[in-house]
Amino acid sequence: MKTLSLRHFGIWAAAALLLVLGYGQASGYMSIRVATSPVPSAVGQAVRWNLGAARPNVANRRILYEIGDAGCADSALFTGGINEFQAIQDSFNNWRRIRESDLDFEFAGSTTNAVTSASDNRNVLRFVGSNISSGVFAVTITTFDTTTGEILDADMELNDRDFTWDTLGQSRTTGTPGRAYIESVVTHEIGHFVGLDHPANSQSTLYFASSPGLFSQASLERDDIAPIIQSYPHPSLSDPALGSVSGVVTDAMAAGQFGVGVVLVNLATGKNVVGHVTEKPPAGSLGSYLIQGVPPGNYIAFALPIQSSQLGSYYASAFTSFYPVVRGVAFNTVGAPTLVKVAPGQAFTGANLSLPAAGGNPFEPNNTSAQATTLASGEAAVAQITPAADVDFFKFTATAGQTCVIRVLSDAFGFALNPTLTLLDTNGTTVLASPISSHPAYLASANDRDGEAFDASGPDYDAEIVFTLPAAGTYFFAVASRAGLTAGQYLVTLELRGADTSADNIATKISSSAAGVPADGTSTFTINIDPRNQFDVSLAAPNTYTVDLVDRSGSPVILQTLSSQSAPFNFTVTALASPGTKTYGCRVNGVDMAATVQVSHFGTLSALNSRVILSETSVVANGYDFCTVQVQLRDSANNLFADSAAAVVISTTLGTLDNGSATGASVAGVYDPALGLWAATLKAGTAAGLGNISATANAQPLSAQTLTFLAAATGTGSGGGGSSNDTEDDGGGGCTAGGGAAWLAILALLVAALAARRVSRAS
Repeated sequence: MKTLSLRHFGIWAAAALLLVLGYGQASGYMSIRVATSPVPSAVGQAVRWNLGAARPNVANRRILYEIGDAGCADSALFTGGINEFQAIQDSFNNWRRIRESDLDFEFAGSTTNAVTSASDNRNVLRFVGSNISSGVFAVTITTFDTTTGEILDADMELNDRDFTWDTLGQSRTTGTPGRAYIESVVTHEIGHFVGLDHPANSQSTLYFASSPGLFSQASLERDDIAPIIQSYPHPSLSDPALGSVSGVVTDAMAAGQFGVGVVLVNLATGKNVVGHVTEKPPAGSLGSYLIQGVPPGNYIAFALPIQSSQLGSYYASAFTSFYPVVRGVAFNTVGAPTLVKVAPGQAFTGANLSLPAAGGNPFEPNNTSAQATTLASGEAAVAQITPAADVDFFKFTATAGQTCVIRVLSDAFGFALNPTLTLLDTNGTTVLASPISSHPAYLASANDRDGEAFDASGPDYDAEIVFTLPAAGTYFFAVASRAGLTAGQYLVTLELRGADTSADNIATKISSSAAGVPADGTSTFTINIDPRNQFDVSLAAPNTYTVDLVDRSGSPVILQTLSSQSAPFNFTVTALASPGTKTYGCRVNGVDMAATVQVSHFGTLSALNSRVILSETSVVANGYDFCTVQVQLRDSANNLFADSAAAVVISTTLGTLDNGSATGASVAGVYDPALGLWAATLKAGTAAGLGNISATANAQPLSAQTLTFLAAATGTGSGGGGSSNDTEDDGGGGCTAGGGAAWLAILALLVAALAARRVSRAS
């Protein structure tokens, strides 16, 4: 076979693809994509497994995998309480546990057979001691049909030569600091195993870089979860609150551009939640994007150049010669972003962005407090630290006792800057909050907004200051590079608590004291309406509002009104006289709020309409894997039977049930008043097989569910890399393309150190 080897030093490269359901229908995530194909319409399709395929490495809608029997050379040193085989299986379980997806995996046994082909229909994971690039944690080889995008084979190699490995264990908090954690690395690599590529989000598990000691990648973020739900949807479980965002990105000449990153930054938290890149034909119209699976909220839409060197060849022509821009804020200006307001379950369209023609270093000169750029509450700016010794000053005016929230985001987007923040008094010199640990006003979040670089939530090297100001006046803050080592762009935002007193239609919340009440015409429940501003801050006294409780089950009908009052806004509602389900919403000062809450007015229990719900399609018989069991009761009209007095008992034929106060083969279900469901946790034992999960409600049996208890991963172990397994030469790392139009092998290499940027940040 003719082979072309493309080598990359210190980084990994993979193709990025999105699933196409028709012209303009591409899914909105960083995925491995078909770059070339004899079928023109296949170009741009996402690479995905066909879970219904009849293949040697797919069975019962599960992707089968083997683990090299030799295991890891460091296994005798593990302090995490589990071995390498369990840790690898736990990593697959991270992806299996995505509730709204039916993606599943099964351990098919340990193997001593060499992997000699990337298309042998065996998915093998193994530790290797040679034929892998230095400083590379792991390599994943994904083989797929370029005429359809169907994944046919995936193999993973873990570097057992350059790293000391460990496991995190059941609690995900054990292990030895500074070691490479199997669960973190393998969880990342499984993303490529199922067709994902690297997003423009450093907090995502699929971000291209990592470092020894980091264990946040052993869990999944929204940017990891969203494409799995879209590509491998569960047949019956979904989240109706998730919405979508779509738009077009154009350049200064109003022409659509391909490969522009668009990310959504939550205004309330500053978190880079989920993103996409713009399309090109045939996958979609030029410059268009669609992001699905977006949680409700107010977002800043941010367009940025992607790091195409970290992606597959499909993105080689991505447009990257532009300065990052916020929707609604022009280059070299400060302003309030035009927010992307995602209502529950709704599509936000027309989130268009126009890229600037200009570049350079905006707002300069602003290197002193006398040259500071003015920001107001709710405004944002995109700026740049260059050279590394540069300092940018900003100023804002506040009242006494007002709390400021300042965020500088760069790491969130994978930019090179490691920013720090310093808050200065009205004189422009006295330090109120410092990023320097030896300073009396030291604030950890001023140079790492998690406060600790290697905590469970992952290192977030961006900066944030939340500070209550002592007096009225104009204050200053300075943005710089940590230790003057890095340069790069950043997004700065400012919020002054108390300045925004308008109830926001997206952030305002509504809740009910009960998920359901008996339809007896006399029972009552309480609906609470919590007006919040666009920053998701509750609007308390002395602010006053007129709030309407609205029946939104059909044409809106105002049920009750509280006029010119301060929070809390509580409405007492009487149950209907006959069964039905009502949807309640609200208006604040005459403006409709997006949030709603459903309350069931239920009749007589119907065992036929009720059901047992399992959060998983399978569990692993390892003694600690688990599945949430829920019981949803319904009445004869299919309304939710949310009667807390109902006696619900859950039973299993395999594993042990736990309701928090009792364990056994049968336990009482615990009622959740917010959901109107009963639940217990099913913990796997060590016996594999089919378990029957059943329930009764008021002694009436409900239809049971079957859960598969899969065999736990095992192997001889204690051999590790350098064994006779090392027969497949992957060329030392990089991206290898094999001959033949229908096949392409992608080698995904995870960087050991976070390149120069990450090394400096860990210092």
